[in-house]
Amino acid sequence: MRKVKILRSNLNYLITITVVLIVFIGGMSCSGTSEILKLADTAQAAEEVGIENPTVEANNQFGLQLFQRLYQTNKNLFISPLSISIALTMTLNGATGDTQQEMKKALALSDLDLETINSDFGNLQKSLQLNSSRIKLQIANSLWGREDLVFDSDFLQTNRDYFNATLQSVNFKNQQSITDINQWVKDRTSGKIDRVISQVEPETILFLINAVYFKGNWTKAFNPKKTTKRKFFLIDGSQRTVDMMSQSGRYLTYKNSDFQAIRLPYDNGRLGMYVLLPDSKHSLTDWVTELTITNWKVWQPQFVEREGNVVLPKFKVEYEKDLNSYLSALGMKRAFVPNQADFSNICKNPSDLYIGGVKHKSYIEVAEEGTEAAAVTSVQVRTTTIQPNQLYFVANRPFAFIIEDQWTGSILFLGIMANP
Repeated sequence: MRKVKILRSNLNYLITITVVLIVFIGGMSCSGTSEILKLADTAQAAEEVGIENPTVEANNQFGLQLFQRLYQTNKNLFISPLSISIALTMTLNGATGDTQQEMKKALALSDLDLETINSDFGNLQKSLQLNSSRIKLQIANSLWGREDLVFDSDFLQTNRDYFNATLQSVNFKNQQSITDINQWVKDRTSGKIDRVISQVEPETILFLINAVYFKGNWTKAFNPKKTTKRKFFLIDGSQRTVDMMSQSGRYLTYKNSDFQAIRLPYDNGRLGMYVLLPDSKHSLTDWVTELTITNWKVWQPQFVEREGNVVLPKFKVEYEKDLNSYLSALGMKRAFVPNQADFSNICKNPSDLYIGGVKHKSYIEVAEEGTEAAAVTSVQVRTTTIQPNQLYFVANRPFAFIIEDQWTGSILFLGIMANP
C-alpha cells in the first residue's frame, strides 16, 4: 500500500503544480499554454479515476480471465484488455435486458451502473493520453454505420461524450468503406496494424472500433553492445538461440516459491512492464492458472526495490483472434445469438440486432531502447432482418433452376440442385 500512497501523493503534487503554472501562463505562447492545459486535463482525469477504481479493477479482472482462456501451450499470446473492454462497453450502451446483464457479467462490471462505467472509462482514457519525445500512449474510438439507417440518438451521444467516438455513415456495399476503416486503424496505430476488416457481410449495420497505440522508452535503456546470442528453452523441452538484452541496476522485484517478477519502468516511471517468470520446477501452463485478479492484488504491494541483473529477450509478436467463443464462455452468450440478443438501444429499425463478431489484433516489439505496441478491437453488429430494397439471397439448401429463352418464353433447361 505504500506504493499506492506515494503515487497518490505524486499525482496531487502534479495537479497543484499544473494549476500554479496555468495561473502564470499569460505571457506564454499558444502551444505552450495548450501543453499545460493538456497536462492539467490528464492529471485531473487521473485524479477522477483514482487508484483503486472499481471499473479499472473490473477491466483487469476481465483481462486476466480472458488471458487464461486464450492461453495455449507453446503459443505466443498478446492482448489489450483495455481495448477489448472499451469496444465492448461502447456496444454495451446499446444493449438492454438480459443481453446487457450478460455483457456486464462477462466484463466483470455487474456491480456497477452504466453511468459510472461510462464516466470511469471516459476519465481513464483522458488520463492515459500521453505524448512526449520519450513516451506516447494514444486511445481512439470510432463508429461506422450503414448510411441508410438511423441510429438511436442517445446511443450516439453517449459514445460521443464518454468515448469521443463519432459516427461515420458509410456505404458497406462500396469497397471504399473497408478501405476507409482500415486506413483509420492504420493511422491510429502508427501503421503497426493496417487491416482489421477484410469484408463486410450484407447483414452488417455497424462497426464499433477501438485502437490503442503505445511507444515508450525504457527509463534505463539496454545497451545494444551487451545484447548477445543465448539459448531460450521452450515449454516442450526444445531450445533455440535468440538475442538477449542485459543490464544491471535497481528494480522493483517480487519472489515467492512459484515465480519471480520484475518491473521495468518507461520514461518517468508512470508506466512499466512487469515480467513474471515461473520457477524452473513449475510449468508455465500450470502457473497461468494462478494469474488471477485476487493474486495480482496480493503480489503487487509486495514488490520491493533490489539491486541486480536483468536478462530479457528481444521479441516481436503479432496476434489475431476472434473472441466470440471466449466471451461467450465468460457468460456473454445472448449477444451473439440472432433473435435472442437485445440491442434495441442501438437502432429501432431494424431492432433484431446481434453481435456478428468481436475481432482483436495486436502487435508488440521489445528492444533495447523500449517497447512499441498496438491493439485494435472491432465489434461487428448485424441484423437478421432484410431491409427493404436490399437483396440478400443465400442458396444454402436444395434448389430448383430454369434456363429460359426470354424472347420466346421457352424453357430450355430445368433442374434441381440437391447436393452440389
